[in-house]
Amino acid sequence: MKQRRANNENRDVKETLLVQNALLAIEKLKKDGVNDEKNVFCYLSYSSEAPTDTLIETLLERGYQVYCPRVEGKEMQAVAFGDDFTVSDLRIREPIGTPFEGEIHFAIVPFLAVDTQGNRLGYGGGYYDRYFEKYPDVKRIAYGFDFQIQDAVPTQPTDKLMHCVVTDKQIIYIENFAKE
Repeated sequence: MKQRRANNENRDVKETLLVQNALLAIEKLKKDGVNDEKNVFCYLSYSSEAPTDTLIETLLERGYQVYCPRVEGKEMQAVAFGDDFTVSDLRIREPIGTPFEGEIHFAIVPFLAVDTQGNRLGYGGGYYDRYFEKYPDVKRIAYGFDFQIQDAVPTQPTDKLMHCVVTDKQIIYIENFAKE
């Protein structure tokens, strides 16, 4: 899947479609009549992942507060998006600053593969699953390219289902949100 992502063409067009679909998904996932759900946890893309820079800029322009992941040991923290970054041992950009302790409403999550039941195959570190175990009310949005959707992906008992899958071609809302 990494190789297929690396050979992905028309990334600029796909990025525009991804951003549009992500904004639609966030609006639909908001609680009825609630417009103050504005805190978004969004990964900082690297390598061939679905790009998030334009998404983050658009969210900020629309009044959302954006927080990005920073890994400390085995745990992931939400840190406000800003101009200062460091590069982790895994060569991933991470924000510099104090971890956010407030409520996160939405999480934009990368994946290698995902299925239409909301199962997400990540990179194997379990960082997002541990984060979602700590913060179960966060609405989880898998964000990637349409060709990454598979019929089924391998799962572990600790894996957390996504509430929604957003790609450049579609939005899939998952009916069964809870995975116990």
